[in-house]
Amino acid sequence: MSQRPRRRLVRRSNGGQYVEAMVVIAVITILVTRAYLAATGYPQIGGGDLHIAHALWGGAGMVIALVAVLSLLGRGPRHFAVLIGGIGFGLFLDEVGKFVTKTNDYFFAPSVSIMYVVLVVILLVNHEILDRLGLSPAASLGSAAAIAQEGLMSGLTPAEYRRAKRLLATAGDGGADARSIAATVTMLDACPQSAPSRAERVSAWFRAHPVADLGGARMTLVAAGLLALFSWAGVVSAVVTITEDVSGGLGPGIVTVGQFLGSALAAALCSICLPLLRRGTIGPVRLLRLAALITILLTEVFNFVAQEFGALINVAVGLLALAVFTYRMQRLRQAAADEAAAAA
Repeated sequence: MSQRPRRRLVRRSNGGQYVEAMVVIAVITILVTRAYLAATGYPQIGGGDLHIAHALWGGAGMVIALVAVLSLLGRGPRHFAVLIGGIGFGLFLDEVGKFVTKTNDYFFAPSVSIMYVVLVVILLVNHEILDRLGLSPAASLGSAAAIAQEGLMSGLTPAEYRRAKRLLATAGDGGADARSIAATVTMLDACPQSAPSRAERVSAWFRAHPVADLGGARMTLVAAGLLALFSWAGVVSAVVTITEDVSGGLGPGIVTVGQFLGSALAAALCSICLPLLRRGTIGPVRLLRLAALITILLTEVFNFVAQEFGALINVAVGLLALAVFTYRMQRLRQAAADEAAAAA
């Protein structure tokens, strides 16, 4: 009998994608809710002394998501939980102004910044967990076994089968139990084959078209240039505002200083890394990703204080750049791993 494994947290290989999807759905829910309420004159559900706030519907959505993911197996319930949980969390978070003010002020101006900080903290904690835990042999083996489990119920696409085999190879290289790996391989081979999923077909289309490929060299260059342009525009705008404040006898405000520092750091990193992208190495892309994180986590916090929802355009640019640089890093790491495997 093999030695009992030590209990520890084991990450799901694609768990971070589910968390990110939930956050994106929550943001969309907040925007749609605010737009709908503004267009309809802020109607209220209830009558007389009753007002059923949509935070309650949000709580119900999150509970439904928990029940689904705790009670049911398979990808379908998990995707359902991400969708309903994200909508529920967005509805709940949208009313944060009522929870932090004595007057239950839904229009409390700083509430937009609070929402943004909460969502950013969730993403940071998610990435910190993934970075600290890493994809250990146990995580690789467990993730492959989870893919096999779902494949027995609903079949495996060729891409899912290849992904599971890569995870098993990683587990084997890390010293995972050989009998467990063999048992998982048996499960994988017993799974019925499914046609490529819609997401896999879309991903294949993007990879076949360099102009639209998020992980391609061309899109990386475009994203870096766009981020640099917006960052330098932020520097100029902050300098103009500070100059006007000083000439008017006022000191520079903390919000404007924060906007300047964040924009300047991101602009400097982009300007340094743009000429280095032609090398095709991961170093400049990693620094560009840092510039995107600075934009999202520092500059945009101050932008939301100053502009509220008007800062969403800059956030969209930062998130797009972050996605492109992250995909590019994954692509470069995979290429390096393939080269190492071929050399061995």
